[in-house]
Amino acid sequence: MYQLTGAHKALPLPTVVRVTNLDNGKKTVLRVNDRGPFHDDRLIDLSYKAALELGFADKGTAPVVVEAIDQENYPGLHLRETGSHSYYLQVGAFSRIEGAQHLMQQIQALVVRKSGSAPVRILQSEMDSGILHKVWIGPIGTDEENERISTWVINANLGSPIKVEVD
Repeated sequence: MYQLTGAHKALPLPTVVRVTNLDNGKKTVLRVNDRGPFHDDRLIDLSYKAALELGFADKGTAPVVVEAIDQENYPGLHLRETGSHSYYLQVGAFSRIEGAQHLMQQIQALVVRKSGSAPVRILQSEMDSGILHKVWIGPIGTDEENERISTWVINANLGSPIKVEVD
């Protein structure tokens, strides 16, 4: 109850997640260490301490986004742990996986034609309305690389990349 923990039906135990309160933008990182949630209309059950940090302990529930903090969803995690700095470019976000897969394939082909580097992947964020499938390029190490890849994507009419810094 007084630790930063939560309960989730599908995530492996234990999984570290970042939970964002959509009403106020507050975020916290916690460990999923139990099965749940215990009410059908909930995405995740949080400890009292987590609800306090997110600003809804007195309300009971709030709309949230849950993101797993792992190598799959944050592929540059090991770089941040060693003090290196990098970020990503998000090119699209889709409610349907098929749209994300199509864009990912187009961007992978573009990146291979232009440079042969920069990984492209689909990351998933769990939301109340379902799963959001985000197409990310990176990690990006320099502003020059950011500018070069962004220009390729824009010129190919594949979107307008957004710089994402993962804390």
